[in-house]
This record gives sequence, structure tokens and C-alpha cells, in this order.
Amino acid sequence: MRILIVGGGSIGLKHARAFGSLEPRPDLVVLDPRQEARARAVELGAETAGEAFEDVDIRAFDGVVICAPAPLHVPFAGRCLSEGVPVLSEKPLSHNRDGVDELIRAAQRPGAPPSGVAFTRRYHPAHEQMRELISGGELGRVLGVRVNAGQPFTTYRPDYKSIYFASHATGGGCMMDFASHFVDLTQWYAGPASGIAGFLRHLVLEGVEVEDTAALALDFSSGALGTIHMNQYQPVNENVLDFVCDRAVVRITEPGFACRIWREGGDEWEQIQTPPGDYAEALRRQAAAFVCAIDGGPPMRTSIADAALTLDLCLQVLRQNVKG
Repeated sequence: MRILIVGGGSIGLKHARAFGSLEPRPDLVVLDPRQEARARAVELGAETAGEAFEDVDIRAFDGVVICAPAPLHVPFAGRCLSEGVPVLSEKPLSHNRDGVDELIRAAQRPGAPPSGVAFTRRYHPAHEQMRELISGGELGRVLGVRVNAGQPFTTYRPDYKSIYFASHATGGGCMMDFASHFVDLTQWYAGPASGIAGFLRHLVLEGVEVEDTAALALDFSSGALGTIHMNQYQPVNENVLDFVCDRAVVRITEPGFACRIWREGGDEWEQIQTPPGDYAEALRRQAAAFVCAIDGGPPMRTSIADAALTLDLCLQVLRQNVKG
């Protein structure tokens, strides 16, 4: 199998590592015009190409992974679908709504190749196990969702001022870059959201004007309500997710992915054993799922239509808060 990774930046190389760890290992080609990016891809065992995406015969590949900037996701994915090539796009689906409806129709037409968007947490083994437990009905319906998340973003991306994050026009800011992960994930647990409201603020990060803080409220079609609060400057990297059900509360703490349940009538948290795994493992499992989908297996867990709904929710909050 041959996989083309379009974009050799940080996330593109993470995808290259993920696909490169599979057995059997696909043949990887990383497309990037930058010599330094191609050199890093070669170190990971990939072939490289420096041509523009438009000049590449994508039908020579079994699948394409799009890791280019957000404004290119929709046109690049649209080309893949029109030429019958399976495609996995990085998140967010886009930075605006242009071309999204046409892309959804292309992905849903009869005989369309597999497609999806890389909201990786849906492939983490802890989230897989806890969602399956909640979906089984033993704990009751999901009635409430609480996410309290934060990270020292400048530690992980000291180049944040000069990359996509610095502008909404390239899919940057806390809402699209960070909060979108949890807008997607909470819908995987609680079902699609029918409404959202929120506040965005730029409070700390120097050298940019995009928001680094988000406080969101979600209304799910099931009747559940949710809140997401996050920032990108706190000193501890920690995300705490609570799913409040009829008969229990499920708590997942990242990273580490510790899972606990407080059951109705209980007097302490019950620790739940889940398979070990970090974010790299989730990426590896997502890569394996894409290969499986190409071979006729189950569809990707975040469809283009799913990602479009998350995009709509994020854009709604941005419109509420960003002038111009």
C-alpha cells in the first residue's frame, strides 16, 4: 500500500511515524516544498516529493493524508474524492464554510472512496472503552458533559507566533486548534450538538491576537447539556472530562488517560483499567483504521459530515466573539 502525506510539518511527521509503525508498513511519500521538511521525512524512512499537490498523480496512491494548512483541506480532499482516492484530512475541516456542502455530497455519493477527518481522540483506547461502556446503557443516558482543559502551549509549540495558530485565516486560535477536539469528542459520547454559545478571550499568549481561552456551552440533540472550558497557558497539561449519566459519573483525565466511575449509591471512585496508550498510540490506531477502511473495513469514526457540524459550531462561536 502507498500512502501520500501532504505536508511535512509537525503533524505531517506525526502521521508519518504512525503509518510507519504499522505492520505491514505502507510505503510512505511525504509531499512538502521545504527541503528541511523533506529531510526530516527521510529520517523517518519515507520517500519525499517537492512538487505542488496539483502536479502529483494522486491515483498512484492508495490513500492521501492531508496535513496542509486548513484553507487547503476542502479543495485537496475534494480533488481526492473526485478522482476516487481515499482521503484522511487533518482537523479542522476548514477555516470557513466555502465548499463544505459540496465536499459532504462528494463523500456521501454512492461508490465514494473512504474519507474522514483526523480527530484523533476517537481512536484512543481509553476513550474507546469508556464510550462503549456508556453506550451499553449500564450507566444510563448521558445527561451532562463537563470538560476542563488546559496546557502550557508555548512549551509544546514555542514557534506558535509563526505557524498556523497565529491567525484565524489559517485555522488558528484556541477555538479551532484546541477546543474543536473536545467539541468533536463530546459529540461522539453524547450525540450531535444542536446549539452552542460561548466566550473567547485573548488573555496571555504574547505576539498573537487570536484567543487563548474559551468558555463554551453546548446543547445536545439528546437533551443533554455540556460545558467546555479551556486555556492554553496554565502550567499543567491536564484535561478532565466528566460524563454525568443517570446512574454514574464517568471521569477521564488526560494525559495518562486515567478512567474512574462513581456509581449511584457508591462512596468512592472506582478505578477502571483501560489499555495503555498515549496520543501517539491514538494516531497509530487511526492510521490503522484508515488502512482498514481503504481495504473495505469500517468507515472512519469522524466523517466529513461530522467534522462539518463541528466546524459549524466553532464558526458560530467565532462569529459571536470576533469582529470583522
